[in-house]
Amino acid sequence: MTMSLPVSLAAALLFAPGFAAIVAFAGCLDPMEVRGESSVSRAIFNRAQVALATTAAAFVFRIGDVNAAAWPTVALWSLVALGADFAVNAAFVVLTIVLRDKASPLAAVRLLFGSAPADSTVLYISMGLVAPLIAAIYLAAGGWGLLFCLVPLALARGGLVRAERLHEAKERVATKDEALRRSTESVGEERRDERVALAGELHDEVLPPLFKVHLMGQVLKEDLDAGRLLDLDSDLPELLAATAASQAAVRHLVDHLRRSSLGPDGLVGTIRLLAEHLQSNGAPPVDLFLEDLAGSDEALLVLYQVAREALTNAAKYSKAGKITVRIWEEDQNGRLIVSDTGVGFETSNVDLRNHFGLQLMKERVESRGGKLVVESRLGEGTTVAAKLPLTVGSL
Repeated sequence: MTMSLPVSLAAALLFAPGFAAIVAFAGCLDPMEVRGESSVSRAIFNRAQVALATTAAAFVFRIGDVNAAAWPTVALWSLVALGADFAVNAAFVVLTIVLRDKASPLAAVRLLFGSAPADSTVLYISMGLVAPLIAAIYLAAGGWGLLFCLVPLALARGGLVRAERLHEAKERVATKDEALRRSTESVGEERRDERVALAGELHDEVLPPLFKVHLMGQVLKEDLDAGRLLDLDSDLPELLAATAASQAAVRHLVDHLRRSSLGPDGLVGTIRLLAEHLQSNGAPPVDLFLEDLAGSDEALLVLYQVAREALTNAAKYSKAGKITVRIWEEDQNGRLIVSDTGVGFETSNVDLRNHFGLQLMKERVESRGGKLVVESRLGEGTTVAAKLPLTVGSL
């Protein structure tokens, strides 16, 4: 909607459909044209669309044989003409979005009203009801009256622009709040993953040698209690060997913790633990095709964060029968693909406040000089692909 709407409707009320269409075509002014951001073909298309919508409104007024001075009848017919104008405009816009963005018609209709459909509807109707007022002023005062009508319209446009900017600012604040909340949650969940990985390493690598030390200590105690001093010669070396094995296991674990920001098992092991954890909580089967990558801690951490976000989203929301995760190295870049066979979604109609994880993944990858692509279609599943330099300047 532009501020030319009430003027074009007033023309539809006062003049024949053909002349009203000419007025709408010539008088429609798009700020993008003024800034040089619109091509000639696009400008002609937009003006033709407005002219056709105005023609439809003019035919409505002709059918009703509306007198511009007959109140409140003219206001009621103005609402009917506004509906015809909207129907033509909506048909053009929805068809363009469906063909250009491959979106569903329902998603395209939702985009017509933006994020505040109630406010947009009230504003649209209000602008339409201004049309008979402009027509009455034109009949009473002629061209000068119409010229001075542009002053309050300009003021209204300024208020509309400020309201839109305020709404955009509120959305940015809401997005940042959501970013902070998701980041806080992500930090907590990553710490939990680290604890799970560390607990698994302690259980598998450290506890068995320590338990053997305990057993050999019990054996030596029984030897001493029973006076079997000669048996100490054979049992003591086993105790020393178990002690050395325990020390080696602890040293190995500490060394891994020092070298990897993802825990003792690195990127591959941590993703395997995450997949096992999700499947134990009811997630669909996860097929893993993972290669060990040699890269900076920061790059590997970002790959894990993206894999974790994509894998968790697929497990929770995709309703997929299977999830596949692939990680490999290509031309000194880490490659990651997480795909599912689930319900999918329309990428052209993503609300950041509801799908902020997608934006967070994108920002993380781009902060390291990488690229993230999300492909999804309704009923065809979702694929998240990331390409990230493992070292600085390798992309």
